[in-house]
Amino acid sequence: MTKIKRVEAFALSCPTPGGAVFAVGRSAKRDMVLVRIETDDGIVGYGEAHHAQTPSTIAAFINDALGPSLIGMDAHETEVIWDRSYRRFIATHGPGAAAVIGLSGVDIALWDIKGKDLGQPVYRLLGGRRQKIRAYAGGISLGFQPADDLKREVETMVKQGYDFLKLRVGDTIAADLERVRAVREAFGPQITLAADAGTRYRTADIASIAEICEAGRLAWLEEPFTPDNLPGYRRLKEVTATPLAAGENHFTRHELRTLVSEEIIQFVQADCCKTGGITELVKIASLADSWHLAFAPHTSASVLSTAASLHVLSVAPNAFIYEADVSAINAFRDDLGTPILVENGYITAPEGPGLGVAVNEGLITKYPFIPGASYQ
Repeated sequence: MTKIKRVEAFALSCPTPGGAVFAVGRSAKRDMVLVRIETDDGIVGYGEAHHAQTPSTIAAFINDALGPSLIGMDAHETEVIWDRSYRRFIATHGPGAAAVIGLSGVDIALWDIKGKDLGQPVYRLLGGRRQKIRAYAGGISLGFQPADDLKREVETMVKQGYDFLKLRVGDTIAADLERVRAVREAFGPQITLAADAGTRYRTADIASIAEICEAGRLAWLEEPFTPDNLPGYRRLKEVTATPLAAGENHFTRHELRTLVSEEIIQFVQADCCKTGGITELVKIASLADSWHLAFAPHTSASVLSTAASLHVLSVAPNAFIYEADVSAINAFRDDLGTPILVENGYITAPEGPGLGVAVNEGLITKYPFIPGASYQ
């Protein structure tokens, strides 16, 4: 038995001066929660929990509650650990979404341990195989800016090999329409365009939202409304042929059940660092596949999120595309471990054991937590 000996979580921040502006604010810094788990036989696994705009809170939950509850458990028993943690901290008497996010980082670290102990990459433990996965230009980029500046940024991405890009909407209707139309007219059918509204649209704007979708000939419109606004999703689906996408802010498969079972969305975008880790992301992909929906997970901050998402995409039969963070500054993507690069619009999961990422722990002291919300 490979017993869990120590669980530690670290809130980290990387300044991003001049960061992109999008629906939830300006990206003032990149935050993440690094999870480190050590076993009694010396294996160390790493995971990432989403920052939730309060990374110190997520780290405190892991260090003070979730982590201590797992000491002495078998690190290989990811299903048992997930179910026990869900019942103890999530289903009742817990901190809600913060608990799911914390469990996400722990679960990813446990899969890293499992793969390292068995000498296999995670995708193989899941029953998949290493394959090229299409990538699109996303992350914190292509935000609110003058149309000419946006077109120049798109052109840079196209030159890097991306032919699928995601714009940011959720500004004013007029500004959104201008930007989307300008990019579509400038680049024509040579690129595929999607758009992310960051939950900022209102149900009253449905007719205008449909106009934006049609102007951009969008592959999908992501998170037009807040997760609780199911009536808005249903009404928008009725008035536009543009597929809808969501999942980043739906925590665990239970919160996605209605969107999937009613086929309100066509692209399921859960994030392994927010929705319960690799264990839960695999189940969400399978849930989506049961309704013949595409799986296109949202990505978080670091190379660990990248690796975890790619391992799951390598096994999911409905895997559609990977979201590449193309923001100008992201130390956790570039310096935490060897970057996983997109080449000619495609990316593959690491081949090494576990996640396949050799973590540079020096970043823990180099990028200490900076107080304040991630988006300002």
